[in-house]
Amino acid sequence: MGVDRWSKTFEGKQAVIEDLFSGVADTLDDSGTTRVHHIYADGDHVVVEHTGSSATPDGRRYDNNYCWVLDFTDGQIHEIREYMDTHLVTETFADDPS
Repeated sequence: MGVDRWSKTFEGKQAVIEDLFSGVADTLDDSGTTRVHHIYADGDHVVVEHTGSSATPDGRRYDNNYCWVLDFTDGQIHEIREYMDTHLVTETFADDPS
């Protein structure tokens, strides 16, 4: 969600795996953790509030707060909308061309 350079749409599971998750693997070390704070569900809609804590390969901290809104169709995830602090992303990865 959003309109800056970090705001993108990934269409389909393969695009999420190849384009989103591979970029995360390139820019963060493998010590990251996720802490779920709340999960709210109503019918085919689920909201997950969580915090991701990790570091860049050069040791800088990257700790962001997230809110995912998941929409389900026939028991399968149809759409995920992610809200996060894009200013923090810009400060942390401003020099990263990917």
